[in-house]
Amino acid sequence: MIGLSNPKPPALWWSKVKRWFQLPEAEINERDRETANCVCCGGRRSSAKESLGLGLCMTCFNAIPWIMAVRCPVCGRPDDCPDCIRRTTCFFRYSRSAVRYDPLMKEWLASYKYRGNERLLSLFSGMLVHAYHQLVKELPAAGHEGSGFHCISYVPMHVSRLAERGFNQAEAMAVELGRRLSLPVMPLLERTRHTAKQSFKSRGERLNDLQGAFMLLEEAAGSIVRLQEGIAGQGWPVRVLLLDDVYTTGSTLNQCAQTITQSLPVEVYGLMWAR
Repeated sequence: MIGLSNPKPPALWWSKVKRWFQLPEAEINERDRETANCVCCGGRRSSAKESLGLGLCMTCFNAIPWIMAVRCPVCGRPDDCPDCIRRTTCFFRYSRSAVRYDPLMKEWLASYKYRGNERLLSLFSGMLVHAYHQLVKELPAAGHEGSGFHCISYVPMHVSRLAERGFNQAEAMAVELGRRLSLPVMPLLERTRHTAKQSFKSRGERLNDLQGAFMLLEEAAGSIVRLQEGIAGQGWPVRVLLLDDVYTTGSTLNQCAQTITQSLPVEVYGLMWAR
């Protein structure tokens, strides 16, 4: 059983978020038939309507530490942010995350990444819908009106780490979210060398470690050209959602965005599961 915390979303926020997760009646019925068990605790789960199709019991659902308001307009942190103030150049427009990375969320992610609980993938991609709509609703306020977002990409893994784990969780989340939102998923980057876990390093160590760690895929330019052709005449730039599981200081996102934007005429926005 995956442990629980206690926060509960306020009613006003809850009523708004329910609209973002509207599911067709046929899909609701299908999900209700799939399993009667919560994907996290194994207990009796609630109906798809009640838990927004996330496959959770209401106890687990109410324990999710959703980010409902942000204090930092760049990274979407819900409290004071020292990292964005110190960043000299930001290559992504802004980033939003679905939840706080609290002990419960760490446990859920570890269950998926390291213990092979594949049922959580659908849960995580569903939670990312919240972060996606936070990005969309803030586009006009940020002076970036237009046709929304045009594709999803993801932070790549080095081949050695990929061989060790067997899958890239960011890519898997991107593919599942793309299916939910009917957005194309396009690999744009490759990781040129393995870097140790960033969360154990100082800010300066992260910055140094990530220099030159990514490069553009050969097919990336062609993918963006095809997107440009699809929106030709609208007057809006191609907007790329760059997805990763956890945002810590933003060093990885910023380095990836720099690699993309220095070669391609696009805007990059961060889309993170947890902050």
